[in-house]
Amino acid sequence: MAKTSKVIVGRNTWDRETIPLSATSVVKRIEGFYSSPYDDNGAKPGGTWTIGYGTIIDAQGKAVTSQTQPITEAEAETLLRRDMEGATRDVALRVNVPLLECEAAALISWTYNLGGGNLAKSTMLKCINSDQRSSVPDEMRKWINQEGKPLLGLLRRRWAEAAIFIGIDSVNACIRAWNEIESLDDWPSF
Repeated sequence: MAKTSKVIVGRNTWDRETIPLSATSVVKRIEGFYSSPYDDNGAKPGGTWTIGYGTIIDAQGKAVTSQTQPITEAEAETLLRRDMEGATRDVALRVNVPLLECEAAALISWTYNLGGGNLAKSTMLKCINSDQRSSVPDEMRKWINQEGKPLLGLLRRRWAEAAIFIGIDSVNACIRAWNEIESLDDWPSF
């Protein structure tokens, strides 16, 4: 497959409060919009029901189920903003070193998908807080399993997040991830 060009985004320092636009962009692009609930685990017993842009808690604060009423895209945007604010708070709370906006965007997307609890216990967080940032892409790659099995979609997502972390813009990161990663053995150079 042809490689798309690498575009490096600005190197602004994150203010620890703002949700970087690229974080929201990558989550929307990867999750996609679903007006009706769907089982994100592929209808396996005990699956995770989601709606909108991958949210698991509805506007009333209840877990999304197969019986959750459909929502509009505007309602999904509101839920996404709420959940992204939570992921942003988790990252700001747990990361104790300054971050570039691109680094924050990648970590917020990662945390949106995996949760603040997983961020807190990750070796990736230890690497960031001890200023071993070059280890972060490899640490992100470790988080590709669902129910103990590696998934191609999660590998692509982790590669896109790792690419964003090092400064590749979110659109090109996602395009490259889906164009260049065809098997679980793929991890293209940045």
